Amino acid sequence: MKKMLAGFMVTVLLAAGCGGAEQKQQKDVKKPAAGLTVYTSVYNGMVKDMAKPVVEQQLKDIKVNWHTEGSEKVKERILDELKGGKAKADLVMISDPDFYLQLKKDGKLLNYKSPEAAELAETVDADGAFTPIRISAMVIAVHNDKIKEPPKSWKDLLDPRYKGMVAMPDPKVAATALATVAALTDKYGWEYWQQLKANGVVVSKTNEMREKFAKGEYPITITMEENVLKQKMAQGFNVSVVYPEEGSVLVPGYIAILKDTANPEGAKKLLDWWLSREGQSAMSLAYMHPVKYGVREPDGAQKLADLRIHSLSVNWNKLAVEEKMVKEKFAEIMK
Repeated sequence: MKKMLAGFMVTVLLAAGCGGAEQKQQKDVKKPAAGLTVYTSVYNGMVKDMAKPVVEQQLKDIKVNWHTEGSEKVKERILDELKGGKAKADLVMISDPDFYLQLKKDGKLLNYKSPEAAELAETVDADGAFTPIRISAMVIAVHNDKIKEPPKSWKDLLDPRYKGMVAMPDPKVAATALATVAALTDKYGWEYWQQLKANGVVVSKTNEMREKFAKGEYPITITMEENVLKQKMAQGFNVSVVYPEEGSVLVPGYIAILKDTANPEGAKKLLDWWLSREGQSAMSLAYMHPVKYGVREPDGAQKLADLRIHSLSVNWNKLAVEEKMVKEKFAEIMK
């Protein structure tokens, strides 16, 4: 089923004028000559099955090397490389607004205002240092074979009837989890996480959490809407998305060009592609919310306009300052 869906996704994009076949996924992060290296938290399957073959057809003069990892791992890699003088990446695509704010402040990003950005429904950085590319929603996922009375809110996860049934990703690794911790802490205080720990929450590796959720071993998870929709719509698991009564946590994903790129023109072309209708359609087909007006929203997802009306806000500027403290405090509670 997964392979059939991937083939369907590519076919849809090719029908929009993108023809071509997939080549072997590049795993080496070494930058090819006259090419581009992208560090991204967009999951590998989406890059491999959708973005890579289409980009290879539309941007034939550019060799793109994709390196996929969790947002926090991407951040660590870039910061480590910058300590040596220069990042190996030409572009970065992750869900961590505070990281882009810091990179901009440090003068590490190339200002570029894409002509495609005029049709975006999300705010663009005034200088063009980084541009929105997708929106992910943090929600509650429920395995219907295991849970007959699902929670309706974030607060419901503290109910003793769900003791030992809830799992979530580690905010030290997943930027979306970090945003969720920050948002819920601002609303309920650190007591929320202390109570959730007492109720048996499991902090898990993201991939392991997805697999165990699909099997029903973790009946309830705090996760991205796109993960649940993929498991439900594409893989056929009996799972549901719960949009918490307090609001989902919306996490924008951005794309930016590193200032020291050796191929700025190629980087601009690739950025333009992600903001084009083809690139934004790829996001939608991968169950992420596109940010371009007129592009169809993901199948089975709540409309982004409705999510915005009832969302739990994240103070990104505050998180940029307190990130280390938030991670350490959370880890201390969960140990």
